[in-house]
Amino acid sequence: MAKVEGGRLVAKTLHELGVREIFSLGGGHINPIYNACIDFGIRIIDTHHEQGAAMAADAYGRLTRKPGVCLVTAGPGFTNALTGIAGAYLSNAPFMIISGRSGVEENDRLSLQEIDQQTIAGTVTKWARTVHDPLRIPEYIASAYRRAISGKPGPVYLGMSYEVLYPECEEKDVVPYDTTIPAHALKPHEDSVASAAQLLQSSKKPIAIAGSGSWYSGSDKVLKNFIEKTGIPLYTLNFGRGIVSDDHPLCFGSAGPSAPNAFRKLTGESDLILLLGIRLSLYIGFGKTFNPKAKVIQVDIDHDELGRNKATDVGIVGDISQTLEAITSYIKRKKIKLDYGKWYKNALNSFSREQKAADKIRNSDTPPIHPVRVVKAIEDVTGGDALLVVDGGDCQAWTDSNYKVKHPGHYVKGGLLGCMGVGVPFAIGAKTARPDKKVVLITGDGAVGMNFMEFETAVRHKIPFVTVVCNDNAWGMTKHQLEITYGKERPTVGVNLTDTPFHELVKVMGGYGELVQDPRNLNGAIERALSSGVPSLINVLTDTEAVSGATYAITEMMMSANKK
Repeated sequence: MAKVEGGRLVAKTLHELGVREIFSLGGGHINPIYNACIDFGIRIIDTHHEQGAAMAADAYGRLTRKPGVCLVTAGPGFTNALTGIAGAYLSNAPFMIISGRSGVEENDRLSLQEIDQQTIAGTVTKWARTVHDPLRIPEYIASAYRRAISGKPGPVYLGMSYEVLYPECEEKDVVPYDTTIPAHALKPHEDSVASAAQLLQSSKKPIAIAGSGSWYSGSDKVLKNFIEKTGIPLYTLNFGRGIVSDDHPLCFGSAGPSAPNAFRKLTGESDLILLLGIRLSLYIGFGKTFNPKAKVIQVDIDHDELGRNKATDVGIVGDISQTLEAITSYIKRKKIKLDYGKWYKNALNSFSREQKAADKIRNSDTPPIHPVRVVKAIEDVTGGDALLVVDGGDCQAWTDSNYKVKHPGHYVKGGLLGCMGVGVPFAIGAKTARPDKKVVLITGDGAVGMNFMEFETAVRHKIPFVTVVCNDNAWGMTKHQLEITYGKERPTVGVNLTDTPFHELVKVMGGYGELVQDPRNLNGAIERALSSGVPSLINVLTDTEAVSGATYAITEMMMSANKK
């Protein structure tokens, strides 16, 4: 065997693991990897900012259920990517960050870009290591890749200095490594399955809620079969959206306290709640809308999640698919009879009443344009088949509550970091992961500006998607919070934006753009953007007075500090 650069070992091992795209911004430390990627046919999608590269890799990982790979240089290259890494960490996304770092010989000498990257990375990753020996590069990369997708997915970090990536070494001396990915799904304990079935048997008003764990488990068919066999109404959240279509009679849409789908009412009345791969976070109101007397069955791959914010009566550590199959089989084998017909009828009536009220806004052609009307236009034009990316504050809240997701893995949003600006990078990552799908981004004017130059990245790399901006000339959610807290008569500062012609800026970059001020023109504009074949932006002037339920809830939470 010949001598090889350390950087070539990086590219070779990634290729053996099936990596074909890397999201990156260049720098001298990582040049050997760039050079080697050419020989292995690995596509480098280079962005304008490392934050954009990290966020694109995050979305790519969520959609493929394989680690999205982000490659950055040392120092600020790494720190610029931190927000994207933290977002992936709080969303449990499979993600690998490979970063250059200052030389080991430079430690504690105040060298260029010298910073303790591993310690910083350790706070927002599952696993963080620094590679000091070129001969161990493949071993570390294979190990990191497996760790990113094993158990609860999450980001991993590998740091490598120029002393590792530039020198040549004998390939025959490389430490043995294994790039096979073992298939495994944790099965639930039989006693837990029996206990869950007994609670189902004694329940009269159960509700099931599926989260991102159901997506990573690939449980769409199993979950659909489970709710059809049992007759339990289902809500979904985060990457669980679409795991069963919102068009299904038993699926009531988003699991959000402010959603117009009776979630707050029905969870408050339920006597049994099944939590399927979902964390009781802010997005679901910490479970505070749940009936305090309701029993709880919680299934999660991570035992640390069991009992968070709500005590469980039956906690099951296991894969969602394996667990639901086991419970369904147990019910059939023991001939357990379940009858939730009356509950379902009442639940459906409550759901339908709230949906009817929301439809007045969804179908309104009266100016000014409400964000929910924009959501409806995207649904109409795409037929619900597009992969939707969501960004922004109020805009995200309106979309979460009102968009109907019909397919698994078709709804991509940020996460508990609450980071805006993810939209354009997420759309790039989503379209790269699923080039066969139409990708539509809905975002606010504040959020879209944060990584706006990544439109040029999309144009240059021929990654087409449609962006629909709900433009209210403000950081809307924060502005409304100020108005709610201190009164509308009080001037607002730091939250007002100008009427930026985003559509014209995208056109200058080589994309397609339109301005929409009349709701009757929404569908046509979106259709033209989709057919353009280039990155596109529809700039929609929306109602500046539209305030989401999430804004009221967050403001109330913050104002409650005065009551303590």
